[in-house]
Amino acid sequence: MNPSYFNLVSTRSTDGDHVALQRWYSDHVGILWGCDSLLSATLLRRETSEGNEADYICCYGFPDEAGFLAYEHGPARQAAAQVIQDGWGRNGITITERRPYQRVWQRRVDAGAALPPRHAVARFDIGAGPWDEVSRWLVDQVHVLFARHGVRAATLLRGATASDQGRELLLFLQADGVLPPWREWLNQTQEPWGQAPASVAPGWFWQGQPVMHWSR
Repeated sequence: MNPSYFNLVSTRSTDGDHVALQRWYSDHVGILWGCDSLLSATLLRRETSEGNEADYICCYGFPDEAGFLAYEHGPARQAAAQVIQDGWGRNGITITERRPYQRVWQRRVDAGAALPPRHAVARFDIGAGPWDEVSRWLVDQVHVLFARHGVRAATLLRGATASDQGRELLLFLQADGVLPPWREWLNQTQEPWGQAPASVAPGWFWQGQPVMHWSR
């Protein structure tokens, strides 16, 4: 089953010991695996100093919101939280952000081709506008990335509490090379299709590579 609902957790090392931190993640996800609705987890490590303060982003995948809520309030997460309090994670890792998202769509150049390892994550907030038309506008903007900047895969995530009055968005990208900051490619189309939102507020732009991946 392909996940459609995600919990993104951003973390940083408190002492710079990334070997110990990655060992901790291996144990942590192993404990969380006791929840049947957790379908996948991907750990990314930052490779540049730009973006937010997180050293890592871990993306946990679920079939739907109900699956996430079963995990959120279930015994596996409670057990993992207890291990954090009693073990290495208490002082070795800091959670900087934790938010749920729903997948809106995915696009890639070739379903059978190997994808480049570099991941970029662009976070931005958009203002009011009918979602169907704003989504169409976003598809048009992302098309520019594929056409001009060597992007080979893109996934758009929408904040779980989003509405037509505004929403938080995350765009996951995989590209052959270094991507320009999102401000440089948004609104590059001269006559975009769809309807632009009332506003686009800058967030952060983070680039990294996968360290570990778990799946059922």
